Amino acid sequence: MARTTRIGLLQLEPAFKQPEVSRERANDLVNLIDPHDIDLLILPEMAFTGYNFTSFEDVEPFIESEIDGISITWAKNTAQRLNCHVMIGFPQRIPEPGTRQIYNALGIVSNLGQLITVYHKTQLYPPVDPLWARPGEGFLAIDLDIARVHGERNKPVKCCIGICMDLSPDRFEAPFEAYELSSFAVRQNAEMMVCSMAWISSSPVPDPHHTEKGKSWEETVDVMNYWAMRCAPFWKLDNRTFVTCNRVGQEGETIFTGTSCAISNAHVFAKNPSEYTPTVIDYASKHQPELLIVDIPLAPA
Repeated sequence: MARTTRIGLLQLEPAFKQPEVSRERANDLVNLIDPHDIDLLILPEMAFTGYNFTSFEDVEPFIESEIDGISITWAKNTAQRLNCHVMIGFPQRIPEPGTRQIYNALGIVSNLGQLITVYHKTQLYPPVDPLWARPGEGFLAIDLDIARVHGERNKPVKCCIGICMDLSPDRFEAPFEAYELSSFAVRQNAEMMVCSMAWISSSPVPDPHHTEKGKSWEETVDVMNYWAMRCAPFWKLDNRTFVTCNRVGQEGETIFTGTSCAISNAHVFAKNPSEYTPTVIDYASKHQPELLIVDIPLAPA
């Protein structure tokens, strides 16, 4: 039986250190979605706070609880209104006397508005994350009820969850071919790899391929090629999909590269019946906020 999932990628431009402003920007995009239309909504890493914090003291006023913080509260309300799962990145503090247990976190909320779990970024981005965040306990594989089978919703999909640097070689020191996150996804027999990101642009400034809408293949293909390459072990399995929601905008000298996308090696995209190479299903602008909704084929039931 045919299985699919419909995912919304809310490519946001957060207002740095202004979570309420970021929340309203998210609302402007999410209001484009009709209830029951999607199965999963993904937001970027540190979606409402912004990313480039320089110390514990810098991030402390914006640390959130997974119980009633601005990000999780918004995710719960949105999940219930749209009847879909929601993932959102936020800085999380674990209350423990005498310690600074702060994580770069990703909250996962069910379509009923209930917090399922919080994932902590495992591989920290060396220039920024270690200034305030502790590394997580390891990658996460989890069954999420986001599939549709002949129109019937809330069927399980095994997902491997990561945040941004989790996809790259650990500390940029590990062997490239270790493929930490995608190798974990293979061991867990995950169907989808899902990454929330604040991925930085490596394009020169000015970008010779820049377009007003940021949708040209020339200005977006390099980062998608890299992401697909980092999933190399994953593509050895059939009917697998990599999905990422990145952010856009600039903080200081840091420019974020957008290009939220879904990449799949599902049989339906195969040009040759014996070759299931990864194919970009769809992608968002490199530099504009955007809501991208993608229909993803899954392995038959």
